[in-house]
Amino acid sequence: MDTKSARTQLRNIVKQEYIYEGKIVNLRVDHVKFPSGGIKLREIAEHRPCAAILATDGDGCVYLVSQYRHAVDETLYEIPAGLVEKGENPADTALRELQEEIGLKAGALKEMFTLYSSPGFCDEKITFFFASDLVASKLPQDEDEHVRAIKLKLDEVRRMIADGTIKDSKTVAAVCWYENQRSCGNA
Repeated sequence: MDTKSARTQLRNIVKQEYIYEGKIVNLRVDHVKFPSGGIKLREIAEHRPCAAILATDGDGCVYLVSQYRHAVDETLYEIPAGLVEKGENPADTALRELQEEIGLKAGALKEMFTLYSSPGFCDEKITFFFASDLVASKLPQDEDEHVRAIKLKLDEVRRMIADGTIKDSKTVAAVCWYENQRSCGNA
């Protein structure tokens, strides 16, 4: 039995309909049988996995990118991140994205944690990495993105989160993890 069929049986899915299949996301409608016997519809966005990177230097600075995000019609401040390519593991994605987005290569890369970005309707899984021992090494950006690298002191990043300038959830999660590690003496 393939993995998809096993998941379908475990979740009591009686029918699945794909209504869109795209480059980044597939949209499907599941007909789910609940313990009460009733069948309810659930709309699901299947999203390719991602890697996100909290990159810091020896001076206590954090690297962010500034980029326009069409879905929210805003320019956001974010940690570097990107989609895991077919056949690529998340750590390789993290190293590649650092070079593409901020022009740096990590001498040390440590997996931090994983999370689901919005599990109420989307299966996007983000693997977070901590990058240090950074050296200059630039790869070309993807042709469909225009990002600007920004180097900020951690206190400035904290202020930007507190005042609502940083609205990106993966960035907030990574900084919270880093702050917790530092307070426990692990970072």
